[in-house]
Amino acid sequence: MKREPLYTVYGPKTMFEMTREEVQEALEQTDILLLPIGSLEQHGPHLPLGSDTMQAVDIAQRAQLRLAEEGISVVVGPPLLFGLCSYHMDFPGTVTLQPDTMLAVIEEVCLSLYQHGFRKFAFILGHGGNWPIMQVAAQSVVSKTKDAKVVSLNWLKPMFEKYPEILTSKRPEKHSGEGETSRMLATHSELVELDRAQTYYFEGAADMESADHPLLGGGIYEATRSMKASTPVGSIGDPKLATVETGEKLYELVVDWVAKAVKQEFISKG
Repeated sequence: MKREPLYTVYGPKTMFEMTREEVQEALEQTDILLLPIGSLEQHGPHLPLGSDTMQAVDIAQRAQLRLAEEGISVVVGPPLLFGLCSYHMDFPGTVTLQPDTMLAVIEEVCLSLYQHGFRKFAFILGHGGNWPIMQVAAQSVVSKTKDAKVVSLNWLKPMFEKYPEILTSKRPEKHSGEGETSRMLATHSELVELDRAQTYYFEGAADMESADHPLLGGGIYEATRSMKASTPVGSIGDPKLATVETGEKLYELVVDWVAKAVKQEFISKG
């Protein structure tokens, strides 16, 4: 029975692909770990359920390469595949954790890796719904160790600020819209089913993640009950406008921001 490849896996290796000896060798060079924190949730009819995790991994890998160019070694940790996405549960395939469960998973992953010698942890946001628990987990890991340093990195704000300059659409492009679809085309084009994509906008879409939302630096958080109530197709925007070129531009600015944040928090501050 012949099996056909589904998609291309790009390097550098995450800890998931590394051997124990490769981890030990890396620890001789660095104690910095980038931890991609994703989700398994619906992304409209055209993107895979693992899109958030895949993007978080790609950001971490690209940041690793960017930092290596400056002589800074980091390790990309094992991707966390599940997140807090209860409001996507009306769509099949979504898996959500309870907040306590996710907090425990992040803590125990970090404490395990702390035991092996990692001391600096950068949580890479993959799914917006994970942001609050990532902050709690960061404080918890610091509180439970003697010398760990933990930062949570939310790259959505600097990216969304550039959306008007980079995207073709002049309307709100949110979950699985032009921006996210472009990023997936840039990294996992084989898994993007553009022929299934649907354009969907609705009144009030711009308010879902406006400047008031904590993800974008605001101070007003309104909990989401059901994504399906806002978008019956599961996506918001026009994914058919997506291109690889747009995805690469978005990744470039995101990776630049993440690399600068890692240097600021772990190198400049020591």
